[in-house]
Amino acid sequence: MKNTEQTIEGYIPQLDGVRALAIALVLLTHFWGGGYSSGHWFNDFAALGWVGVDLFFVLSGFLITGILRDTRDDPHHFRNFYMRRALRIFPLYYLLLTLVLIVLPLVKEMPGEAIEDAWFYWLYLGNVALTDGWQLFLLDITWSLSLEEQFYLIWPALIYRMSNRQVMAVCLALIMAMPLVRIVLWEPLGWMWLHMVFRADSFAVGALLAILMREGLPVRHFRWLVVLWAPVLYLAGTGNFARNSLLVGTIGYSMTALACGGLLLIAKDARVFALAPLRQVGKVSYGVYIYHPLCLVAASLALGEMTPWVRLIGVSALTIAVATASFYLFEQPLLRLKRHFARAAASGQAVSPPSLESSRA
Repeated sequence: MKNTEQTIEGYIPQLDGVRALAIALVLLTHFWGGGYSSGHWFNDFAALGWVGVDLFFVLSGFLITGILRDTRDDPHHFRNFYMRRALRIFPLYYLLLTLVLIVLPLVKEMPGEAIEDAWFYWLYLGNVALTDGWQLFLLDITWSLSLEEQFYLIWPALIYRMSNRQVMAVCLALIMAMPLVRIVLWEPLGWMWLHMVFRADSFAVGALLAILMREGLPVRHFRWLVVLWAPVLYLAGTGNFARNSLLVGTIGYSMTALACGGLLLIAKDARVFALAPLRQVGKVSYGVYIYHPLCLVAASLALGEMTPWVRLIGVSALTIAVATASFYLFEQPLLRLKRHFARAAASGQAVSPPSLESSRA
């Protein structure tokens, strides 16, 4: 295992590999569509792909908390943090909204709910718009992006004046309290998984790991959390881990968050997650997430009905190609502007924040 100082300050290529795994799970659940006969175990496994979003949540908590703690003494702490976030996430997000809410309605009639609730999406409240149910696949994916943005708005101010020990206490409180809150307020329609107040434990797991590392504590001892994938996979394979079930809606989210935390601790030192193909997919994973509904619709219009494997492999490849082109031609020129919002080193020379801030962070 690398020493703590290296792990905090150095670029961790394996984290891009974790992103690749997370986005692969998302593509699996959205592109497979129950390709085998009813009751086949692979259909149930593919339906579990929603945990890829939970893996993104844990990773965001880990990365963002680390960045916030490492740049806390920066005189432009909040300005730099939010400008860098905006340069990373706003361009693609608002490109999607422009295409779906402004351009597409010129050539095709759109669902009334999506148009009426457009302002929710423009304000990063897509998760609120979807409380009563899905509206439009092209926009439904924004629920998780909205939830992450709400985390970005709340978390920096909340922990700014806290010591690391105090932040750990807050994280532990959230991890322990959220299952109880979901049990008390459980709603069978499953809308709770859309809202930050009920999903904070996923971010808290990642944040806690980031703080433990900065305190020099042996986080490797928490790798055992990865064993929680065993009951998750078993329950999913038997069709008993549906997102709107009482089990998942109460303790299941906590179980997957802790399992993702264990996976993160193992992955960050595993060479397999640093393989170049995984790192490349991880680098463009944000674009893959944004573009994959558009690519699926475009492929369906061009090719008609596709077999599940063609849809999964072919449209995934198309999406990665589109996201890669977007990254280098559209996003990267904007990302270069981040240099204007670098933190100040002790010598007064501007330097970039710790490289834990990689492609999606």
